[in-house]
Amino acid sequence: MGKKKAAADSGIGALGKVELPALLTKEQVAEYFGVSPRTVEAWRSTNTGPVPIKIGKHLRWTAESIRDYILGQSVA
Repeated sequence: MGKKKAAADSGIGALGKVELPALLTKEQVAEYFGVSPRTVEAWRSTNTGPVPIKIGKHLRWTAESIRDYILGQSVA
């Protein structure tokens, strides 16, 4: 595999290859990002992380909101 192909596969293009459940719990979001569930709570309270939806009294995150959040991050 060439260097360009490897770089493309490890970058944002690889996001489409990651299989996520349709709806994720706080714990699943935390595991996906490698952070604690408390960090996900902090993101929600400060509106800095992926946007959750509310189903009844439960918060869930869609795979699309996770991808949108990742794509919206930039490196300075």
